[in-house]
Amino acid sequence: MSSSSPLPRWRSLPSSSVVDALREDDDIEDVVALTGAAVPDWLKQLSIPTDWQVLELPEAPEQQITRMAVFGPLGNDEWEAADTIGVTGFTGWPSFYDVYRNADRVLRGLGSSRIEVKALPVPPFQWTAAVRSSGTTLIGNESIWIQQSNYVAGSEKPHASRLIVHTTLVNAEKQKELSHDISRLSADVYNGFIDALTARHTAP
Repeated sequence: MSSSSPLPRWRSLPSSSVVDALREDDDIEDVVALTGAAVPDWLKQLSIPTDWQVLELPEAPEQQITRMAVFGPLGNDEWEAADTIGVTGFTGWPSFYDVYRNADRVLRGLGSSRIEVKALPVPPFQWTAAVRSSGTTLIGNESIWIQQSNYVAGSEKPHASRLIVHTTLVNAEKQKELSHDISRLSADVYNGFIDALTARHTAP
């Protein structure tokens, strides 16, 4: 496999199985993807590493991705790495168990190897969770490393609960080279979520 092996087109990128779990939960309602003005301001302010570019995504009701950044464009909607963020709003809240057990369902469904799942530290606020999964899978004939982080902030208010899904896909041969960029992208979303969560709970 050459070092320029392409990633799949963005329309084929895996969605979060935690979103699917929300839709399947009878106690959770009004599950809808949020775009435009409904996206939290802190997400809109995130920067990207040098040599990455943010793609313009079509405005469509079924659009699940709020932001997509790519690296190493190879033409024909294919890249060496892609980083996506999606935001879902809903009423109610999932249990931590439901978030954790569904965090790697996409990876398992793809037959991924070296799957790792870990809970990320969050402040002790009710209905809050952060779970990250990663693994390597074959998509077509290409080895792709995938990391997916699910951030949940529940609320008693209708339509006020949020799930933020941050997914990074990298040609496995490029993973080491892009490790600094991956760490920065991951840390920016995680820290932004924690800061926004803390601000919400400490606001007068």
